[in-house]
Amino acid sequence: MADETGSQASILASAGSTAPTATGPALSRRRFLGGTVAATAALGLGPVLSACTPSSARNVMMIYVDDLRDWVGYMGSHPGVKTPNIDALRAESFAFNRAFCAVPSCLGSRASTMWGLRPSTTGVDTTIAEGDRAYGPLVASAARTIPEVLSNRGWTTYNRGKVFHNALPDRWDVAAPYPEIQELLDTSNPTFWQTLFDYGVLPSGEVHTDQATVNWFIQQLQSPELPFFMAVGLYQPHVPWRVPQWAYDQHPIGGVVVPQPNCVDDLADVPPTAVELAARPRLFGTTNEDLIEASGQRRALVQAYLASITHTDAMIGQLLNALADSPHGDDTSVLLVSDHGYHLGEKLHWRKSTLWEQATRTPLLVRSPGLAPGGVSGRPVSLIDVAPTVLDAAGASPHPGFEGQTLLGLTTAQADARPAVMQWQGNRSIRWRRWRYTTYVAGGEELYDLSADPSECTNLSGDPAYASTLNTLQNLLSQA
Repeated sequence: MADETGSQASILASAGSTAPTATGPALSRRRFLGGTVAATAALGLGPVLSACTPSSARNVMMIYVDDLRDWVGYMGSHPGVKTPNIDALRAESFAFNRAFCAVPSCLGSRASTMWGLRPSTTGVDTTIAEGDRAYGPLVASAARTIPEVLSNRGWTTYNRGKVFHNALPDRWDVAAPYPEIQELLDTSNPTFWQTLFDYGVLPSGEVHTDQATVNWFIQQLQSPELPFFMAVGLYQPHVPWRVPQWAYDQHPIGGVVVPQPNCVDDLADVPPTAVELAARPRLFGTTNEDLIEASGQRRALVQAYLASITHTDAMIGQLLNALADSPHGDDTSVLLVSDHGYHLGEKLHWRKSTLWEQATRTPLLVRSPGLAPGGVSGRPVSLIDVAPTVLDAAGASPHPGFEGQTLLGLTTAQADARPAVMQWQGNRSIRWRRWRYTTYVAGGEELYDLSADPSECTNLSGDPAYASTLNTLQNLLSQA
C-alpha cells in the first residue's frame, strides 16, 4: 500500500506510468461479491493485518446520502420535511451544523471526501467520465482512500450503494454489486423531465435500489468480520425521484411548502459567471428556472424531493434499528453525511453546481464516544475532514496522507483556523465564521454576511464598509 510516511498530495503529484494500479499487488487483499476473489488466505495476509488492529478499535458505519441538502428536521430548514429517524440519530450524535462540501457536485465531492484530499490536489472538479476515468490520476496513484487505509490497519471494509461516484469495488474488502439509480428512469415519455428531474411513484412490487442496499447491510450485520467499516451509499434524494407511494403520501401536494424568493433581482449584483452557473443546465435554449416555471411543476418537484428524503429517512431507520439489535450496536460509531447540497429555485437555480449556500451545505452527524450526544458546532467545517474523523472514530491512528483533520474534539478556535473551502470549475469560495466569500476565474467576487443575510441577497464585495472583512477572507482563501 502507499507509504504512510509521505503525503497523499506528493504521492499523487508524482504518479506516472509506473504508479501502482487499482488492481495491482498493493490491493491483493481485496475480495468482492459477484466478482474476482482475492486469494487472501493463500497469501496469509489476514492474520498479519489483524495483528495490527489496535485494542481500542471500534466499528464504524458511514451513511453517505446523495444530494441531501439541509432539509432535515433537526436543522429546521423546511417546515414540511419528515425525517424522524435522522432526528433520532441527531439526538444521540454531535451535529456539525455548518458542514460544507469541497466540490458542489457528486464526483468531485466524493473524490475529496473518500481520498481525504482537497480538489486542488485531486484534480477532480468538473470531470465528466465513467468508471476509473472519472477519477483521473487518482486511481492510478498511490494515494489511499478511507477503506484502504482502514483495511491496511486490520478493519474489514464493506460497501454497497453509491459511496464513490463510480463503483470502485477493488477499494473494499467486501463490495456487493448494485443497480444504478438511473435504472429507475421512466423512459416511456422522453421529455426534458427525463434529463432534468424525472420523478413519480415507483411501481408497486419493485424493490427500490436503496432498500436492496439496506437489506444487504442488515444481512452483513449478522456476522461481520470485526472490526468493520461499513459504508452505506443511499442514492435518494438524487434524481430520478421515484419512490414508493407511501413516501409521497407523507407529503400531500396541497400542503407542500415551496421555497419563495427572498431577494429582489437576486442575480443583479453577482458576477456574470455566477449568473451563468445559475442558468445551467440550459435546455431548449432557456434556463432551468424559466423552464420549470413555464411547466407549472414547481410544487410537484418539491413534493418529489421531500418524498425522496422521507424514503431515505426510512432506510436509515431500518439500518440503525438493525445495528441496535445486533451485537455491535454499542461498539459502532455512526457518521451520517451528504455529498453536497441542492437548490430548489433559490438564487433562480435548480440542482447543484454553484458556490452558494444551498449547493454546498450538508448535514453531518457523528455518534461516537467522546462526543456529547446532542452537542452542536455552528462553525463552518469541511467534508475534507470526514476521512480523518472516520479513522479517529475507529480508534485508528491518523493517516498522514489525509489533508483534513479530525472533527472529534474540535474547538471553536480550531474551526476558525481552518475555514471550509469549496471549488467549482476553478472558481473558489470560502466559509469562515458568519461569512461567505467567492472569487471567479473570469473576474468578479461575492461577499455575504450569512448571519444577517442567510439568503445571500446582497453582495457586499463592493461596499467600502466591508473592505477589511473582504481582505481577511481573500487572505484566508489564498492560504487554503
